[in-house]
Parts: sequence; C-alpha cells; structure tokens
Amino acid sequence: MAVEGLPQGWDRVSPEWPLPGEPGTQAFHPAGGAGTYLRYLLAFSPLLGVFFVVFLLLGSILFETIASGTGMTGGIVVGAIATLCLAVTPVIKTRKMIRGTTVLTSPVGVELRDHIGFQVRLRWPDVVQIDRTLDRISAGRGVEVGGKNVQVKDLESRGLIGWGERVVPDQAARMRQVFAAQPRHPRTGAELVAVSFQAAGPDGWDNPLVLEARRHRPDLFG
Repeated sequence: MAVEGLPQGWDRVSPEWPLPGEPGTQAFHPAGGAGTYLRYLLAFSPLLGVFFVVFLLLGSILFETIASGTGMTGGIVVGAIATLCLAVTPVIKTRKMIRGTTVLTSPVGVELRDHIGFQVRLRWPDVVQIDRTLDRISAGRGVEVGGKNVQVKDLESRGLIGWGERVVPDQAARMRQVFAAQPRHPRTGAELVAVSFQAAGPDGWDNPLVLEARRHRPDLFG
C-alpha cells in the first residue's frame, strides 16, 4: 500500500504484521521542529569546520594576490559562503529523513521504514531493554577535505533494543557490512536491532513510542 514519504510503499511481510491503518496500528514520524534540524546540523559540524578552514585559506591566498591587505577579509567571506552552501546538504538530508521515516506500532510490535528502504521489525516480547542507540546518518568512511579525512558524527539517542529483523536496501552496501557484524540470537538467529524513540517524535517521556512501550512492555521501565 502507498504510504506518504515511502516511494517503495508498505508491503505486508507476513500475515501477523498489520499494514498502516489496520486495527490497533498507530503511525508516527520524527519531529520536524528546528531542534531536529539543529541536531543533525551539529552532527555535520566537524566536516563544516574543516571545510571553512580550507576555503578560508584558499580565499585568503586568492584575495591577497588580487589586492594586498584584503586576504583575511576575503578568505572569511569565501569560507563563510562555501560553508553555508555545504550546510544545505544536512538540511536536505534531514528533511528527507523526516518526511520519509515512519514508525508503525501495533499489538505485534514496532516497525520502522524510511525513504531509502531500510526496515526494522521488533516484536514486543523480543524487546530486551531501553538503552543508548546510535542513529547513523552517513554510511561512508569519510570525506577528504584539505588532506584530512572528516566523518559525520553518529547521533546518540535512546530507544528500544531487542532481537528482530532488519532489511538493508541494495544501495547501502557499506551499511550491510556494518550490520553483518551485529550479534545474532544464538537460538533463533534474530539480529540485534534498535528503534530510536526520536524516530517517532520529539525527545522526552511523552514521546509516542515511549508511551506505546509503556503500554505493551511496562516491565522495561522498572
């Protein structure tokens, strides 16, 4: 079935997992406020910082060659403009993530799907804890800027962790290698997966996924 933000739609993986809109299901999305954009922008700050320094130096050399004494001012202007242009990238990525990520809760468990094609399914009985999670926003090894390798930071949050299922799209081959190293349940072979609370709304104890987890697994909250 068609789901807004998911170009690949939402297929029924098995009879027990319901589709969005069926009885007992609730669909949630990441918060779209300024704080969410700032959080992702800060994750790119190491790359933006190095990018600014490199273009500051290049701009300074160029302007100093053209007119003596204008190097520093020109370099700052060039660095600021170039960094601002680069900063558009995380804003666009964040917008796509917000519009294309859906967390579906049901009496069976929790499903997460995004616009790229990632899928995570975690049944309520198989959730083992609530703990720290890492939201990976870059599958690459880094970017060469000014002779330095700069990586985008992973975002730390909290969420549900347990033994479930994961689908990695073909275009994320590097992420498949990362996830292949994740532990598997010794008896069932299920993967260790996580669903971040922030994938379903703003941070805090009133987050909708937190409330659903309290309803289905109150034992996780002591």
